[in-house]
Amino acid sequence: MASRSRSRSGSRARHERDDRRWSGEPVELQTPFALAQVIPEAGRPWRRLLRLDGEDCSHVDLRDPTAIDFAYVRRFADLCDLLAPRGEPLDVVHLGGGGFTLPRYVLATRPGARNEVAEIDPGLVELARAELGLRSERGLRVRVLDARELLERRDPASADLVVLDAFHGTNVPSHLTTLEFVAAARRALRPGGAFAANVIDVPPLEVARGVAAAAAEVFEQAAVMATRKTIRGRQGGNVVVFGAAAGLLPLAELGRRALRGGVPELAVSGEELTRWLGGARPFRDPEPPAQPADAPAPEAHPLRAASPPQPADAPAPEADPLRTASPPARVGACDGSPGSATPPS
Repeated sequence: MASRSRSRSGSRARHERDDRRWSGEPVELQTPFALAQVIPEAGRPWRRLLRLDGEDCSHVDLRDPTAIDFAYVRRFADLCDLLAPRGEPLDVVHLGGGGFTLPRYVLATRPGARNEVAEIDPGLVELARAELGLRSERGLRVRVLDARELLERRDPASADLVVLDAFHGTNVPSHLTTLEFVAAARRALRPGGAFAANVIDVPPLEVARGVAAAAAEVFEQAAVMATRKTIRGRQGGNVVVFGAAAGLLPLAELGRRALRGGVPELAVSGEELTRWLGGARPFRDPEPPAQPADAPAPEAHPLRAASPPQPADAPAPEADPLRTASPPARVGACDGSPGSATPPS
């Protein structure tokens, strides 16, 4: 009993020291991508809200990294908890850093986990280090670069979870919404891994449906989660898109947890997801620009032998059966910018 009392007293004293150290004053910083504000909660300065250009983007608890306020981040954390027993390490790729809420959660709940984060905004990274509890530690690597660039650098089958939470304003950048992007996420995943994306959208939810359609085409199992009004197209909001190999998404338990939230959310999958998509097609990467007809032919490589001339009546060569057809033209578009600055997280 005495040792427990001393432990509680020590913990209380430590919190009191931290409370004096944490300022209750808001902090504002103009980064290369946004006006960032950190707003401490009145009376509890260790609880902090990150705003980017006036939008609430992240919430962190400096005392308790397992405390999560935003519903969509809770859906990500639920997926982490259900992919493997709590405490078992995971390799997680975070495409978007923001307030770094999810990487801190993974480190706190899974010793030995490895987190790689792409955050394009260097000012936001520095603000998170100064005000939001981000620090250099084993198992966390933060890279200041575009989210898709980091994803395409990953070795195949090197991650257990790929999470997309990258925005410019409230739009997901267009190059992070396409079929090719989701396919790159799948290449990075191990066979038992999963993909999750946060999309902010307004009716008719064109972007959310496009990302979900890409997940449904790339993965054998796909689902979306959002509030009832958002699912039914009555209001905008966060739509979380999931994808995994057949039978790997723990949808029943994810759905139960989503219904228990402060604002209940619905899980949509299977035939219900097909109806919700309503024929939506995935967005595609743009075709590379065509070369003008009068462009000069490239010079022969000095070390590459030229092909011998063919007689005029020689038959045309057969098509290579292993060469894939040219990709189809881009379908649809969305409003994301080419950057990948990252609010919510």
